[in-house]
Amino acid sequence: MKTKMKTLADSNARMHLIGRLWLAAGMVLICTIPLWLALYYGVEPEWEVFGSAAVISPMIIMALSGVAEPVIYSPMVGVNGMYLSFLTGNLSNLKIPCVVKAQEIAGTKRGTEEDEIVATIAVATSSLVTILIIGVIVLCLAVIPDLTQMIDDAEYLTPAFGCVVYALFGSLGGKYIVKNPKLAIGPIIIIIILSVVLGIVGMDPGSAYLFVGIGICLVFAVFQMLREKRKLREKEERQRLEAIAAGMSYEKIVAIEAAQKADENPTPAIEDETSDEIAEEAAEEAAELIGTAIEEHKTSKDE
Repeated sequence: MKTKMKTLADSNARMHLIGRLWLAAGMVLICTIPLWLALYYGVEPEWEVFGSAAVISPMIIMALSGVAEPVIYSPMVGVNGMYLSFLTGNLSNLKIPCVVKAQEIAGTKRGTEEDEIVATIAVATSSLVTILIIGVIVLCLAVIPDLTQMIDDAEYLTPAFGCVVYALFGSLGGKYIVKNPKLAIGPIIIIIILSVVLGIVGMDPGSAYLFVGIGICLVFAVFQMLREKRKLREKEERQRLEAIAAGMSYEKIVAIEAAQKADENPTPAIEDETSDEIAEEAAEEAAELIGTAIEEHKTSKDE
């Protein structure tokens, strides 16, 4: 098992190195292209614009999302998917919906290697599809020069494009709301009240609604984590009291429950010989603990 963990760590270190190199190259290209165009055409930006609210407000929002997105999305997409998704962009409105749906279809467990592989495939597929669609649109623009103006003049297309992100998150979050209505009702009510108040006041924060909703959900998630931890502590305390009443130690009670769960949900065979030996030793120790606990319990009853 130690050998397998070392190999996985080495593989992750290699992926981190490759990912950082590609991200660095991408950042250089992103900065080089506009610089080259400015030098070629002999133009420069209006530097005073960078001090206006039109630039500062999006920069603040993007800075917050730049800090929050790696923390929130990295465990979901894994190492490879993280670098690939951050390099290609469009996480919230494209990559994450594809990853969530792919993991749901595959039925993988969060944090496993299979889950990371599925996420990487989903990110790569969505990136290729995006590139293909952009290529088709560019060809259409080359053939139909007035295509952009035709889309802007369309009565229903422009409002529809403005609702894509909300529709994606709504469709993805709908099933979780249905499954956990008690957890979802609080954030939903707060966001609705906030939207109504901002609408009455006349403010139009646009996509800021999304970040406000994420922040509210984060607060409720923290409260839920604290609540679950409190329930776990209460359960452990109850198990200790039951163990004392039954004349057994708490560790033996935990070992019995672990063995029962292992019997109910047997894990698939592991090809690694070291892992098999450790699993066999753990099973033998658990069996011995259960046997000893049962004998002590019977002896205490007879006495």
